[in-house]
Amino acid sequence: MKRVLFILLVGLSYNATVLAQNTSFAKGKMFSKEKTIEDYNILYSSLINYHPAPFFYVKEVDLAAFYESQKGLITDSLSEIDFLFLCRKLVEQIKCGHTQALPSDHWFASVKGLNNQIPFEIKHIEGRIYISNTVDDSLDFQMNDELIRINNRPVKDIIDQLLEMETGDGFTPIFRNALIERRFGIYMLFLSGIPQEYVIEFKNSKGEVKQTAVQPTSKRAKGISQPSIPDNLKMIFETSWSSFRFDPNANLGYLKITSFLDKKEYKKYYKQVFKYLKQHPNSKLILDLRENPGGDFRHGNRFLTYLSSEKVNLNFERPRKDRTENEFVKFSGWDKVVKFAFAIKPRKYKAEGQITETFTYRPKKNAHTGKLYVITNGITFSQAALVSSHLREHGAVFFGQETGGAELGCNGILTYKLVLPHSGIKVDIPAYHVKSNSTKGQFGYGIKPDFPIPLTLDNTIDHTLVEVIRIVRKD
Repeated sequence: MKRVLFILLVGLSYNATVLAQNTSFAKGKMFSKEKTIEDYNILYSSLINYHPAPFFYVKEVDLAAFYESQKGLITDSLSEIDFLFLCRKLVEQIKCGHTQALPSDHWFASVKGLNNQIPFEIKHIEGRIYISNTVDDSLDFQMNDELIRINNRPVKDIIDQLLEMETGDGFTPIFRNALIERRFGIYMLFLSGIPQEYVIEFKNSKGEVKQTAVQPTSKRAKGISQPSIPDNLKMIFETSWSSFRFDPNANLGYLKITSFLDKKEYKKYYKQVFKYLKQHPNSKLILDLRENPGGDFRHGNRFLTYLSSEKVNLNFERPRKDRTENEFVKFSGWDKVVKFAFAIKPRKYKAEGQITETFTYRPKKNAHTGKLYVITNGITFSQAALVSSHLREHGAVFFGQETGGAELGCNGILTYKLVLPHSGIKVDIPAYHVKSNSTKGQFGYGIKPDFPIPLTLDNTIDHTLVEVIRIVRKD
């Protein structure tokens, strides 16, 4: 009996040790105070020397004060993930959605293939958090149940903590909230490690508050059917990143573009789309840029030539200044080539203290001249936000939610890669500040819709599109 009890106690002790290790090892390696501070100093120096506009949204003195206050918190050794939070909080002060700090390659390798993800996804609607998807149907909660607590911690407190270290353009929270929705699983891994279980408190569709325990998983969330499109919009052309539909009775086109990343087929595709529209005089066009995080500037600006009667100018700049360089910040080989190409290109504009690059795009013969209506949301970012900004300047009517990208411009084009020498944490730093063509934008915020349309829990129908069509038909 004593032997059995001894074996049982050893087994329980082993399981507790494994659990503790699973919870802590997901935080990554430990680094000494000295090495952590050295990495932190390199991060700060890299941001203020390589970022094209580090003080666009924050005063230099305020950024320096934040940096010093955060550094004062490093009083002992830190794990990689705890240090990552400090790095991301510093990066957030610059308020640039293209500047991101990520864990090291070693950390990603250490958690790969493990049951490490919370088994559901979330969505944020009107200040509340709902379960948007699950890994299977065996869980006690369902899609659209409201999430209240995780491990006895209010979910609002969790979101607030994540917002402190999530980056986005300017002061609008909409892009940050959207990123947290999409990265919630990995962020919970940052916060909680790999616990034995998550205790979930939720409110179901009947208004009942319930509690259940779920285990971390490696399963992907279930596939969800996309909201249905009104039947009167008939598919005409389609690619992996865009679709064009047309309602001949209403003389109305619907063009959805989910990315401007494509570099091969977009020229032929847009030529087909706008030729078709040209064959339908006085047609109206709904352009849907929801869930479009941007892409290549050539794609986005050539697309604009089909919606503009004037030349489209793209201007981006970087400071002409001496900077303190370090060996840990590098361009990729291709970005080096592109930067050299920019350097030998004649410059149209000259400004004191700035090196400005300009690309001009001429309007197409088949440019659409009818009314234009644009749908956006919090993921409409980067090149998609620049496209939206140009269209807003030239009279397009906007629906949906504010764009995640700032109306007055962003940072990007090329990207420096910083790898901190001790922790291995990786940081993307954009090389250029891109100026939009807007004269109407509010500093620090995205393009705000003329007709705001709130999100709904019902995902079976695209309620936003249905409402846009209703308004457009009356216009």
